[in-house]
Amino acid sequence: MSEEMKYGEKILKEFDVESDLEVWENKQTRDYVIKITLPEFCCLCPRSGYPDFATIYLEYIPNKLVVELKAIKLYINSFMNRNISHEDSINEIYSVLEKKLEPKFMKIVGDFNPRGNVHTVIEISSDLVVKKPVEEKEFAPKSRERSFSDKPRERRSTSDRGNRGSRDDKFKKDNKPRRSSNKEGFRKISYADDKKPKVVKKDK
Repeated sequence: MSEEMKYGEKILKEFDVESDLEVWENKQTRDYVIKITLPEFCCLCPRSGYPDFATIYLEYIPNKLVVELKAIKLYINSFMNRNISHEDSINEIYSVLEKKLEPKFMKIVGDFNPRGNVHTVIEISSDLVVKKPVEEKEFAPKSRERSFSDKPRERRSTSDRGNRGSRDDKFKKDNKPRRSSNKEGFRKISYADDKKPKVVKKDK
C-alpha cells in the first residue's frame, strides 16, 4: 500500500510559477529596498543526483509590484526535487522574478554550501546584466576624438630654433631692469661708534 502524498509535498510538486507565484501591488511612491533571505534552498545535482544546499539572498527595489512572502518561499522550495545546476537555478529565479515584478533594481546571490571541497557563489544583478550590445565607438576614449575644425599644430622648424637670440632681445626690451634695494647702487659702509667722516668743503 503506497503512502498518500502529504499536502506540503503536493503543493511543492504541483507548484506553477505562472499561477502560484503571487504578487501584490506596491502602494508606496518612494523608492525603498526589500531584502529577503532564503536559507533552505535545495536542488539535486543534474549528474549525480546528490542534493545541493544554498542560502539565497534576494534584494530589489520594487516598481509597481512586490512578491508575496509565502509565495516566494514555496517557489524556492519547489526546487527541492529538481535536477538543476547551481548556475541554472539562480538564473531561472532571477528571470522569473524580473518578469513578474519588473523591479527598478534587483540582485540575487546564491551562496551554495561547499561540496567536494568546492564553494560556489552565483550572483546576478541589474548592474551586471547587459540587455543589448554596445557599439565599439562608445568605448573610444574622448581624448582621441578630433573635430575637423581643429587646426593641426604647427611644428617649429630647425631654422626657428637658431633665432632664439632675436626673441631673447625682444624679451629684454619688454622687461624693465631691476632696481637695487639701495638708491646709490652700493652697500652702505658702517663706522665704529656710529661716527661718520666729516665732509670739508673747499672754497672755490
